[in-house]
Amino acid sequence: MPYKNAVIYYWSGTGNSYRASTWMGNIAENNGLNTRVLSIDKKDPAEKIKSGSDSLVGIVFPTHGFTAPWHLLKFIWHLPYGNLTHAFCAATRAGLKFGPVFIPGISGSATFIVAMILMFKGYNVRGSMSVDMPSNWYSLHPIQSRKSHESIINRAKLKVARFMERILPNNKVWFTFNNLYEITWGVLLSFISVAYLFMGRFFLAKLFFANKNCDGCGVCASYCSVKAIKMWGKENPKPFWKYNCESCMRCAAFCPHNAIEAGHSWGVVLYFITAVPVSAYLFSWFNAHVSDVGNIEGNWVGNILDLIYYYPAIFISYYIFNALIRIPAINWIFTHTTMTHSSLWGRYREPDTKLKNIAVKNKDIGNQSKRNQSCRKNMKA
Repeated sequence: MPYKNAVIYYWSGTGNSYRASTWMGNIAENNGLNTRVLSIDKKDPAEKIKSGSDSLVGIVFPTHGFTAPWHLLKFIWHLPYGNLTHAFCAATRAGLKFGPVFIPGISGSATFIVAMILMFKGYNVRGSMSVDMPSNWYSLHPIQSRKSHESIINRAKLKVARFMERILPNNKVWFTFNNLYEITWGVLLSFISVAYLFMGRFFLAKLFFANKNCDGCGVCASYCSVKAIKMWGKENPKPFWKYNCESCMRCAAFCPHNAIEAGHSWGVVLYFITAVPVSAYLFSWFNAHVSDVGNIEGNWVGNILDLIYYYPAIFISYYIFNALIRIPAINWIFTHTTMTHSSLWGRYREPDTKLKNIAVKNKDIGNQSKRNQSCRKNMKA
Protein backbone atom coordinates (compact mmCIF):
# COMPACT_ATOMS: atom_id res chain seq x y z
CA MET A 1 0.00 0.00 0.00
CA PRO A 2 1.49 3.39 -0.93
CA TYR A 3 1.96 5.90 1.85
CA LYS A 4 -0.39 8.87 2.10
CA ASN A 5 1.00 10.66 5.14
CA ALA A 6 4.45 11.21 6.58
CA VAL A 7 5.60 12.92 9.75
CA ILE A 8 9.33 13.25 10.31
CA TYR A 9 10.56 14.19 13.78
CA TYR A 10 14.01 15.58 14.33
CA TRP A 11 16.19 16.68 17.16
CA SER A 12 19.14 18.83 16.21
CA GLY A 13 21.75 20.84 18.09
CA THR A 14 23.54 22.62 15.26
CA GLY A 15 21.39 21.81 12.25
CA ASN A 16 22.74 18.54 10.84
CA SER A 17 19.78 16.34 11.73
CA TYR A 18 17.38 19.15 10.87
CA ARG A 19 18.89 19.44 7.40
CA ALA A 20 18.69 15.68 6.83
CA SER A 21 15.04 15.65 7.95
CA THR A 22 14.14 18.49 5.56
CA TRP A 23 15.70 16.57 2.67
CA MET A 24 13.59 13.56 3.62
CA GLY A 25 10.48 15.70 3.97
CA ASN A 26 10.98 17.29 0.55
CA ILE A 27 11.43 13.88 -1.09
CA ALA A 28 8.30 12.53 0.60
CA GLU A 29 6.32 15.60 -0.43
CA ASN A 30 7.53 15.34 -4.02
CA ASN A 31 6.24 11.77 -4.02
CA GLY A 32 2.75 12.95 -3.14
CA LEU A 33 2.71 12.39 0.62
CA ASN A 34 1.07 14.80 3.02
CA THR A 35 4.26 15.57 4.94
CA ARG A 36 5.13 17.31 8.20
CA VAL A 37 8.68 17.87 9.49
CA LEU A 38 8.60 18.64 13.21
CA SER A 39 11.03 19.25 16.05
CA ILE A 40 10.59 16.91 19.01
CA ASP A 41 10.70 20.04 21.16
CA LYS A 42 7.38 21.32 19.79
CA LYS A 43 4.44 21.11 22.15
CA ASP A 44 2.80 17.69 21.86
CA PRO A 45 4.38 16.81 18.48
CA ALA A 46 3.05 13.25 18.68
CA GLU A 47 -0.46 14.57 18.03
CA LYS A 48 0.48 14.69 14.35
CA ILE A 49 0.92 10.91 14.03
CA LYS A 50 -1.76 9.15 11.99
CA SER A 51 -1.93 5.43 12.67
CA GLY A 52 -2.11 2.81 9.96
CA SER A 53 0.12 1.23 7.34
CA ASP A 54 -0.53 4.12 4.93
CA SER A 55 1.32 6.49 7.29
CA LEU A 56 5.06 6.78 7.76
CA VAL A 57 6.90 8.11 10.84
CA GLY A 58 10.56 9.11 10.64
CA ILE A 59 12.92 9.80 13.54
CA VAL A 60 16.09 11.75 12.71
CA PHE A 61 18.65 12.56 15.38
CA PRO A 62 22.37 13.07 16.12
CA THR A 63 24.71 10.44 17.53
CA HIS A 64 26.07 11.03 21.04
CA GLY A 65 28.61 8.65 22.53
CA PHE A 66 28.10 6.11 19.70
CA THR A 67 24.44 5.79 20.64
CA ALA A 68 21.17 7.75 20.73
CA PRO A 69 20.94 10.84 22.98
CA TRP A 70 19.03 10.53 26.24
CA HIS A 71 16.69 13.37 25.24
CA LEU A 72 15.69 11.53 22.07
CA LEU A 73 15.21 8.22 23.87
CA LYS A 74 12.79 9.85 26.30
CA PHE A 75 10.81 11.30 23.39
CA ILE A 76 10.56 7.91 21.67
CA TRP A 77 9.46 6.24 24.87
CA HIS A 78 6.59 8.70 25.26
CA LEU A 79 5.25 8.31 21.72
CA PRO A 80 1.72 6.89 21.50
CA TYR A 81 1.22 3.24 20.64
CA GLY A 82 1.96 2.71 16.95
CA ASN A 83 -0.82 0.33 15.86
CA LEU A 84 1.59 -1.02 13.22
CA THR A 85 2.19 2.43 11.74
CA HIS A 86 5.28 2.22 9.55
CA ALA A 87 8.44 3.96 10.78
CA PHE A 88 12.12 4.46 10.07
CA CYS A 89 15.01 6.03 11.94
CA ALA A 90 18.13 7.85 10.80
CA ALA A 91 21.16 9.02 12.77
CA THR A 92 23.57 11.72 11.72
CA ARG A 93 27.15 11.00 12.69
CA ALA A 94 30.40 12.97 12.77
CA GLY A 95 32.00 12.83 9.34
CA LEU A 96 35.43 14.23 8.55
CA LYS A 97 37.34 14.90 5.34
CA PHE A 98 41.11 15.04 4.90
CA GLY A 99 42.12 15.91 1.37
CA PRO A 100 40.21 13.57 -0.96
CA VAL A 101 39.54 11.04 1.83
CA PHE A 102 36.20 10.94 3.64
CA ILE A 103 36.34 9.48 7.15
CA PRO A 104 32.98 8.00 8.21
CA GLY A 105 31.61 8.58 11.67
CA ILE A 106 30.15 5.88 13.91
CA SER A 107 26.57 5.91 15.14
CA GLY A 108 27.02 2.46 16.69
CA SER A 109 23.92 1.29 18.52
CA ALA A 110 21.97 4.54 17.98
CA THR A 111 19.49 3.51 15.27
CA PHE A 112 19.07 -0.02 16.58
CA ILE A 113 18.10 1.10 20.08
CA VAL A 114 15.59 3.58 18.65
CA ALA A 115 14.22 0.90 16.31
CA MET A 116 13.78 -1.56 19.19
CA ILE A 117 11.87 0.98 21.27
CA LEU A 118 9.64 1.80 18.30
CA MET A 119 8.93 -1.90 17.77
CA PHE A 120 8.10 -2.27 21.46
CA LYS A 121 5.70 0.66 21.07
CA GLY A 122 3.88 -1.12 18.24
CA TYR A 123 5.48 0.47 15.16
CA ASN A 124 6.40 -1.50 12.06
CA VAL A 125 9.98 -0.32 11.60
CA ARG A 126 10.93 -0.54 7.93
CA GLY A 127 14.58 0.34 8.15
CA SER A 128 17.35 2.53 9.44
CA MET A 129 20.35 4.44 8.20
CA SER A 130 23.21 6.58 9.44
CA VAL A 131 24.65 9.42 7.43
CA ASP A 132 27.80 11.49 7.77
CA MET A 133 27.41 15.20 8.39
CA PRO A 134 30.18 17.62 9.40
CA SER A 135 31.38 17.01 12.95
CA ASN A 136 30.36 19.75 15.37
CA TRP A 137 32.24 18.38 18.38
CA TYR A 138 34.52 21.32 18.98
CA SER A 139 35.28 20.06 22.47
CA LEU A 140 37.35 17.29 20.85
CA HIS A 141 38.84 18.68 17.65
CA PRO A 142 39.10 21.86 15.56
CA ILE A 143 36.23 22.46 13.18
CA GLN A 144 37.07 21.70 9.56
CA SER A 145 36.89 24.12 6.63
CA ARG A 146 33.72 25.29 4.93
CA LYS A 147 34.86 23.50 1.77
CA SER A 148 35.12 20.19 3.63
CA HIS A 149 31.69 20.78 5.13
CA GLU A 150 30.14 21.33 1.71
CA SER A 151 31.68 18.13 0.35
CA ILE A 152 30.40 16.06 3.29
CA ILE A 153 26.93 17.61 3.07
CA ASN A 154 26.66 16.98 -0.67
CA ARG A 155 27.50 13.29 -0.16
CA ALA A 156 25.00 13.10 2.68
CA LYS A 157 22.20 14.51 0.55
CA LEU A 158 22.75 11.81 -2.09
CA LYS A 159 22.77 9.07 0.55
CA VAL A 160 19.54 10.34 2.11
CA ALA A 161 17.89 10.41 -1.33
CA ARG A 162 18.90 6.78 -2.02
CA PHE A 163 17.51 5.70 1.36
CA MET A 164 14.17 7.45 0.81
CA GLU A 165 13.88 5.96 -2.69
CA ARG A 166 13.89 2.54 -1.04
CA ILE A 167 11.70 3.37 1.98
CA LEU A 168 8.87 5.21 0.20
CA PRO A 169 7.83 2.26 -2.02
CA ASN A 170 7.27 0.34 1.24
CA ASN A 171 10.51 -1.63 1.11
CA LYS A 172 12.52 -2.73 4.11
CA VAL A 173 16.03 -1.31 4.45
CA TRP A 174 17.88 -3.41 6.99
CA PHE A 175 20.44 -5.64 5.29
CA THR A 176 22.90 -3.03 4.15
CA PHE A 177 26.65 -2.65 4.55
CA ASN A 178 25.97 0.55 6.51
CA ASN A 179 23.87 -1.29 9.11
CA LEU A 180 26.40 -4.14 9.34
CA TYR A 181 29.14 -1.57 9.92
CA GLU A 182 27.11 0.13 12.65
CA ILE A 183 25.97 -2.97 14.50
CA THR A 184 29.57 -4.22 14.60
CA TRP A 185 30.80 -0.96 16.09
CA GLY A 186 27.74 -0.80 18.32
CA VAL A 187 28.67 -4.10 19.96
CA LEU A 188 32.37 -3.25 20.22
CA LEU A 189 31.72 0.19 21.69
CA SER A 190 28.71 -0.71 23.82
CA PHE A 191 30.63 -0.22 27.07
CA ILE A 192 31.57 3.31 25.96
CA SER A 193 27.95 4.10 25.08
CA VAL A 194 26.73 2.91 28.48
CA ALA A 195 29.48 4.86 30.23
CA TYR A 196 28.58 7.95 28.20
CA LEU A 197 24.86 7.82 29.03
CA PHE A 198 25.37 7.29 32.76
CA MET A 199 28.67 9.09 33.41
CA GLY A 200 30.41 10.74 30.48
CA ARG A 201 27.68 13.14 29.46
CA PHE A 202 27.65 14.68 32.95
CA PHE A 203 31.41 15.23 32.81
CA LEU A 204 31.31 16.78 29.31
CA ALA A 205 28.48 19.12 30.30
CA LYS A 206 30.64 20.53 33.08
CA LEU A 207 33.41 21.62 30.71
CA PHE A 208 31.45 24.59 29.37
CA PHE A 209 31.96 28.12 30.60
CA ALA A 210 31.64 31.66 29.29
CA ASN A 211 34.65 33.81 28.53
CA LYS A 212 34.83 37.59 29.02
CA ASN A 213 32.95 38.21 25.75
CA CYS A 214 29.72 37.03 27.40
CA ASP A 215 27.37 39.95 28.05
CA GLY A 216 24.66 37.89 29.73
CA CYS A 217 22.19 38.12 26.86
CA GLY A 218 20.67 34.71 27.69
CA VAL A 219 20.31 33.43 24.13
CA CYS A 220 22.00 30.15 25.11
CA ALA A 221 19.58 29.58 28.01
CA SER A 222 16.49 30.72 26.14
CA TYR A 223 17.03 28.31 23.26
CA CYS A 224 18.52 25.29 25.00
CA SER A 225 16.55 22.26 23.88
CA VAL A 226 16.64 20.53 27.27
CA LYS A 227 16.61 23.67 29.46
CA ALA A 228 20.03 22.76 30.76
CA ILE A 229 21.38 26.30 30.99
CA LYS A 230 20.43 28.86 33.60
CA MET A 231 21.71 32.40 33.90
CA TRP A 232 23.59 32.69 37.19
CA GLY A 233 23.92 36.08 38.87
CA LYS A 234 21.62 39.10 39.11
CA GLU A 235 23.79 42.04 38.14
CA ASN A 236 26.11 40.23 35.74
CA PRO A 237 24.39 36.97 34.71
CA LYS A 238 26.49 34.21 33.16
CA PRO A 239 25.41 30.82 31.82
CA PHE A 240 25.60 27.82 34.11
CA TRP A 241 25.28 24.33 32.61
CA LYS A 242 23.11 21.93 34.62
CA TYR A 243 23.32 18.15 34.93
CA ASN A 244 20.94 17.45 32.01
CA CYS A 245 23.07 19.11 29.31
CA GLU A 246 23.32 16.88 26.22
CA SER A 247 26.46 18.55 24.78
CA CYS A 248 24.60 19.19 21.52
CA MET A 249 26.79 22.30 20.94
CA ARG A 250 23.85 24.56 20.06
CA CYS A 251 24.81 27.14 22.66
CA ALA A 252 28.37 27.44 21.36
CA ALA A 253 27.38 27.39 17.69
CA PHE A 254 24.80 30.16 17.96
CA CYS A 255 26.32 32.37 20.65
CA PRO A 256 26.32 35.86 19.07
CA HIS A 257 29.59 36.74 20.83
CA ASN A 258 31.49 33.47 20.44
CA ALA A 259 31.73 33.47 24.22
CA ILE A 260 31.24 29.80 25.07
CA GLU A 261 34.32 27.67 25.65
CA ALA A 262 34.86 24.00 26.37
CA GLY A 263 37.54 24.14 29.03
CA HIS A 264 40.34 21.70 28.28
CA SER A 265 42.52 22.88 31.16
CA TRP A 266 39.49 22.78 33.46
CA GLY A 267 38.74 19.28 32.14
CA VAL A 268 42.14 18.08 33.31
CA VAL A 269 41.50 19.50 36.77
CA LEU A 270 38.03 17.98 36.90
CA TYR A 271 39.36 14.60 35.79
CA PHE A 272 41.81 14.45 38.69
CA ILE A 273 39.08 15.52 41.11
CA THR A 274 36.67 12.79 39.94
CA ALA A 275 39.39 10.13 39.67
CA VAL A 276 40.23 10.16 43.37
CA PRO A 277 40.16 6.45 44.43
CA VAL A 278 37.78 6.94 47.35
CA SER A 279 37.11 3.22 47.80
CA ALA A 280 40.83 2.42 48.05
CA TYR A 281 41.28 5.03 50.77
CA LEU A 282 38.25 3.74 52.69
CA PHE A 283 39.37 0.09 52.48
CA SER A 284 42.87 1.07 53.55
CA TRP A 285 41.51 2.97 56.54
CA PHE A 286 39.28 0.07 57.60
CA ASN A 287 42.10 -2.45 57.31
CA ALA A 288 44.36 -0.23 59.40
CA HIS A 289 41.88 0.78 62.14
CA VAL A 290 39.27 -1.97 62.39
CA SER A 291 41.36 -5.04 63.07
CA ASP A 292 38.58 -7.37 64.18
CA VAL A 293 36.82 -7.39 60.79
CA GLY A 294 39.77 -8.82 58.88
CA ASN A 295 41.15 -7.60 55.56
CA ILE A 296 38.38 -5.77 53.64
CA GLU A 297 38.54 -5.83 49.88
CA GLY A 298 35.94 -5.72 47.14
CA ASN A 299 35.62 -4.85 43.49
CA TRP A 300 31.90 -4.19 43.10
CA VAL A 301 31.63 -2.49 46.48
CA GLY A 302 34.55 -0.26 45.55
CA ASN A 303 32.96 0.60 42.22
CA ILE A 304 29.74 1.62 43.93
CA LEU A 305 31.62 3.80 46.41
CA ASP A 306 33.59 5.46 43.60
CA LEU A 307 30.36 6.08 41.68
CA ILE A 308 28.68 7.59 44.72
CA TYR A 309 31.64 9.97 44.97
CA TYR A 310 31.76 10.72 41.22
CA TYR A 311 28.47 12.60 40.80
CA PRO A 312 28.66 15.02 43.74
CA ALA A 313 32.36 15.57 42.98
CA ILE A 314 31.46 16.81 39.49
CA PHE A 315 28.58 19.01 40.56
CA ILE A 316 30.23 20.57 43.63
CA SER A 317 33.47 21.20 41.70
CA TYR A 318 31.55 22.87 38.89
CA TYR A 319 29.75 25.20 41.30
CA ILE A 320 33.09 26.26 42.75
CA PHE A 321 34.60 26.62 39.27
CA ASN A 322 31.74 28.87 38.13
CA ALA A 323 32.18 31.08 41.16
CA LEU A 324 35.91 31.38 40.52
CA ILE A 325 35.73 32.19 36.80
CA ARG A 326 33.73 35.31 37.59
CA ILE A 327 37.07 36.65 38.78
CA PRO A 328 38.61 38.21 35.61
CA ALA A 329 42.14 36.89 36.20
CA ILE A 330 40.95 33.29 36.69
CA ASN A 331 38.61 33.54 33.71
CA TRP A 332 41.55 34.74 31.61
CA ILE A 333 43.70 31.79 32.71
CA PHE A 334 41.12 29.14 31.85
CA THR A 335 40.10 30.91 28.63
CA HIS A 336 43.67 31.07 27.33
CA THR A 337 44.51 27.51 28.32
CA THR A 338 41.71 25.90 26.33
CA MET A 339 42.15 25.14 22.66
CA THR A 340 38.59 26.19 21.81
CA HIS A 341 39.60 29.82 22.32
CA SER A 342 42.02 29.67 19.40
CA SER A 343 40.90 31.43 16.21
CA LEU A 344 41.93 28.26 14.36
CA TRP A 345 39.57 26.05 16.37
CA GLY A 346 36.19 27.40 15.27
CA ARG A 347 32.54 26.56 15.89
CA TYR A 348 30.18 24.66 13.59
CA ARG A 349 26.57 24.99 12.58
CA GLU A 350 24.99 23.65 9.42
CA PRO A 351 25.58 26.42 6.86
CA ASP A 352 21.96 26.95 5.81
CA THR A 353 20.41 26.57 9.26
CA LYS A 354 19.37 29.45 11.51
CA LEU A 355 18.54 29.17 15.18
CA LYS A 356 14.85 29.83 14.53
CA ASN A 357 14.74 26.73 12.28
CA ILE A 358 15.68 24.27 15.01
CA ALA A 359 14.97 25.89 18.37
CA VAL A 360 11.87 26.55 20.42
CA LYS A 361 12.27 29.43 22.86
CA ASN A 362 11.94 28.55 26.53
CA LYS A 363 9.36 31.16 27.49
CA ASP A 364 9.49 30.27 31.16
CA ILE A 365 13.12 31.37 31.32
CA GLY A 366 12.24 34.84 30.09
CA ASN A 367 14.56 37.68 29.25
CA GLN A 368 17.73 37.49 31.28
CA SER A 369 19.11 40.87 30.34
CA LYS A 370 18.14 44.23 28.93
CA ARG A 371 20.51 43.40 26.09
CA ASN A 372 18.40 40.47 24.81
CA GLN A 373 16.89 42.53 22.02
CA SER A 374 20.27 43.42 20.53
CA CYS A 375 21.39 39.81 20.82
CA ARG A 376 18.35 38.59 18.95
CA LYS A 377 19.22 40.96 16.14
CA ASN A 378 22.72 39.48 16.02
CA MET A 379 21.26 35.97 16.08
CA LYS A 380 19.24 36.60 12.91
CA ALA A 381 22.25 37.88 11.02
